[in-house]
Amino acid sequence: MSKDDDDDSVRPHYRTSYGDIGVVIIAAFCTLALILMMVLPSPIAKYQKEKAQEEEKARQEAIQKAVSSGEVSVGIAPAKH
Repeated sequence: MSKDDDDDSVRPHYRTSYGDIGVVIIAAFCTLALILMMVLPSPIAKYQKEKAQEEEKARQEAIQKAVSSGEVSVGIAPAKH
């Protein structure tokens, strides 16, 4: 058997090449990323929720300010005939 036939230098672990090991590592990282995306909450959803809460708070403050200053009265208006 000659040195050209022996490919142990190309396949260090159980006759697997570095490219094959790289593919397995990349697939593992992709799988981990997919699992984390499914488990962790979305940053965009967090932002939208906080924005909606801030808008609701501003709306409530505007209503309170208008009611306390007398600009707006809270009640049932009489029916127009």
